[in-house]
Amino acid sequence: MGYFRIARRFEIEAGHRLHKHPGKCRFPHGHTRVVEVVLRAPSLDASDMVCDYKALKQVVVRALERFDHAMLLASDDPLREAFAPFVERVVLMEEGDPTTEVIARHLFGVISGEFRPGAEVQGDDGALYRVPEGVTVERVRVWETPHTWAEYVAEP
Repeated sequence: MGYFRIARRFEIEAGHRLHKHPGKCRFPHGHTRVVEVVLRAPSLDASDMVCDYKALKQVVVRALERFDHAMLLASDDPLREAFAPFVERVVLMEEGDPTTEVIARHLFGVISGEFRPGAEVQGDDGALYRVPEGVTVERVRVWETPHTWAEYVAEP
C-alpha cells in the first residue's frame, strides 16, 4: 500500500559551539541551515491534499523562531555563562552538543508535538487550518552546509 508525502524547506541562521569537539568546531561559529520537513499520509483529505502547506509553514516557523539568529549551546557547556549577556538569543540544548543530528531530533519532537491530527493551526492570513487525520511528520532533515545534512526519521 502506498502513501503520499509533502515537504517544505525553511532557512535559518544559527551559531553553535560543540564543546566536546576536538577540532575547530569547539569554537563559536555559524551556519545558514536549511530545515526540510516531510509529512506523510496514507490518503488525501477532503481538499485532495496531504495537508495544506500553510498549516505546515505556520507550525515549523513557530518551532524555528527561537533558533533563528541564536547561539545554540549544550546545557552543560562550560562556557555557557560567557554568553549570558546574549541570553535572549541563546538556546541551551538539553539533549547534548548542538550537532546537526541533535538539532534534527529536537525539531522533529517539537514539530511532531504541534502537528498532530485534528489540531487547528492559525494561518498568518487569518484562516484556520486543520491538520487532517492520518498525517504524521515522517522526517526532519537539517542541512548544515550545501553538502552535509543530518535527519531524524519517524519509526515505521
